[in-house]
Amino acid sequence: MGRGVRIGIGVGVVAGLLAAGAWLWEAFAEEGHPFGDARACEGSDVPLQVALDVVRLPLPAGAQDVHYVTHASRPAGEVLLAVSFRVSGPALDRYLRKKEIVPAGVDWLTNGPYENGDVGADPSSLGLCGGVRPISAPAVLVEKTVNAMDGSPQTVDFAIGLPEGYGTVPATTEVLLTVTGIGP
Repeated sequence: MGRGVRIGIGVGVVAGLLAAGAWLWEAFAEEGHPFGDARACEGSDVPLQVALDVVRLPLPAGAQDVHYVTHASRPAGEVLLAVSFRVSGPALDRYLRKKEIVPAGVDWLTNGPYENGDVGADPSSLGLCGGVRPISAPAVLVEKTVNAMDGSPQTVDFAIGLPEGYGTVPATTEVLLTVTGIGP
């Protein structure tokens, strides 16, 4: 066997091993997401839809860049669900009103009984992944208590990024939704 043939075989074997390694890396990296859901952050122990169903709040239509962390049970006052997403302003506005999170007739979120400024928790403190950034001012925090499917009260917070100088939902906005269990 000539030297060129041996080099060719060697290069072929190395290329095959690299391809197999890349395939294995991708296969095992995908398994790193809980439930096989690339949106799920490490530590999540409930699929997103299950967590949203518990508080009867689906994601707004058109939600993109979704990242979430869920916990089946936490002590009272701790976060059970944190989900970040980006959505169009009109879709979020319709959602907030349809779900009665913001009452009809409230055109400026800054006119409501809402917290303004840098709002919402630091996403890294919640265990969120995907480079989710805190929502900085101008922003609004809308809080509502809802009953879960089992009747237990849950606090739902929407931290919503606002455009500079405006109190309405912008064309596209970042949202951080958190759900906290309330103690007895």
